[in-house]
Amino acid sequence: MGITACFVLFVISAIGVNITEPVDGETYDGDWLTVRAIVENENEIPEVVQYSLNGQPVVQIPRLNTDWYTYMQNDLHRGFSESPAPTDNTILWTAPVTGDYHEFPTPVIVDGIVYYPSNYGTDSLYALDAATGELIWKYRVGMTDDAVTVKNGYLYTASDSVWCLDALTGERIWANGDADWNGSTPAVVDGRVYCGRANYYTSYIYCFDAVTGTEIWSETLSGYTASCLTVWNDMVFIPTYNGSLYAMDSNTGSNIWENTDSYQGYWDSSPVVVDNLIYISGFDSKTRAIDAMTGTTVWETDITPGTYISATPAYYDGRLYFGDQVDKYHCLDASTGSAIWSVPGVQHGSSGIADGMVFYGEGSNYYDESARVFALNCETGQEVWSYTTSAGQFGIVSCPAITDGVVYIAATDWNLYAFGTGLKYTYLDDLFAEVGSNELIVTSFDEGIPVAADTISFTVTGTGISLEPSHQLALCASPNPFHFSASISFELSEPGYTSIEVYDLSGRIVSTLENSELTAGEHSVQWDGRSQSGEPVSSGLYFCRIQSGSITETTGLCLLR
Repeated sequence: MGITACFVLFVISAIGVNITEPVDGETYDGDWLTVRAIVENENEIPEVVQYSLNGQPVVQIPRLNTDWYTYMQNDLHRGFSESPAPTDNTILWTAPVTGDYHEFPTPVIVDGIVYYPSNYGTDSLYALDAATGELIWKYRVGMTDDAVTVKNGYLYTASDSVWCLDALTGERIWANGDADWNGSTPAVVDGRVYCGRANYYTSYIYCFDAVTGTEIWSETLSGYTASCLTVWNDMVFIPTYNGSLYAMDSNTGSNIWENTDSYQGYWDSSPVVVDNLIYISGFDSKTRAIDAMTGTTVWETDITPGTYISATPAYYDGRLYFGDQVDKYHCLDASTGSAIWSVPGVQHGSSGIADGMVFYGEGSNYYDESARVFALNCETGQEVWSYTTSAGQFGIVSCPAITDGVVYIAATDWNLYAFGTGLKYTYLDDLFAEVGSNELIVTSFDEGIPVAADTISFTVTGTGISLEPSHQLALCASPNPFHFSASISFELSEPGYTSIEVYDLSGRIVSTLENSELTAGEHSVQWDGRSQSGEPVSSGLYFCRIQSGSITETTGLCLLR
């Protein structure tokens, strides 16, 4: 493999700590809080970050992983990151690794490396340093229209074949010509790779072993697939153009359901899964919410009559964000499909959300030689900042990725952009405060030496949380607080699909306790204080949420180790 240099613009990052939660000077009515700190350390992960509350012994704070490891950030394509984000258009660096025509792939960032497969530029896959843009390795893979997926040290990309490479070195592990770039970003879930290829009005969907590349199953569908597949709850969702949205059994490839409500199908827009609903936008100008278990359309909204939507809707806090191909960028209520706001804007690619802002590139099928990168306020749609590029024919069609305080996006002016002032690492943990005045100090260390710190003060007026059982489903946890295991009981008045999930204070799913059809009557499940991967979680406050039919209820869980 030949190595060529990348020319970069590098802005040196500062050293500092900023406590963002709790808020300095704020008053809280409960003593279970979240401590969140943003640490800048000259683009190097600190050796350790600790907090001390009211002079008590120090507690180490774990780093929050904000890697953007596939298209739209995660396997469910929600497009949201818990990373901080730049509040202006300062450029950290640029790298000349794109082309000037249709650079659609999303940059993917894992463990401080940016992976980008050039589409119409050099037909090469690049691995770049996330802090500097300097070239680490590149591999010639052929035309690639979508983002790669990086998991467990392997990189998967669909180009002239499906390739599996060593993510650190670029060494080829395996390749399979049965799938290609038409099948979009490979979905890698539970040790399997799901991808496809398309031939006019027919799609071929494949499932491979993620380590060996051995084919597990393959199936043929009617319709041309150009969107990314989404894998959820042992199902693979496949949108097709001039066809249907399909759900296939991820273990066998057999068809589960088919939704034909979009008479023109889907082009580039991919399934986004949230709380048993699929959100997707169609070539018929309609955005839909579809029941993921049955394939039934829950709602559809035609907010862009006469145009098609290729953008995948990004999801955050009950809202969907996307633009159309004519003149508007939209924010919808995810529960009803009703419009919350819209502003002028044209979008071909998709969006990324972080730090209360939504980011996207201006691009369409029309010539625009000055397409911009936008940052909008999520609540209002007001522009926070923008940056004008010298774009090619399609403008900017790449989707942004936000990781460790930096926004990465490809433009059709031969450059991959990194916006920000340096890598900013997030540290997050639960915090048990005292009633009254509190002083919190967070300190970062390198080689055992404190290099930066921040101090805030806040007030707590009450103790504990409400652990009363709900009324409709009689949701109750016992014992609570608990040391080893809690029994979570509930009652269903009628049979139905029921999910029970445990969340931490930041809203991250810790464990899924139930996800199936249940009969009417009394039920109970156990939570042993472990995460989905089986690891014990730390002491603290957690929330248990049950959803059955149209009813959603939550209760608290207090774990004491």
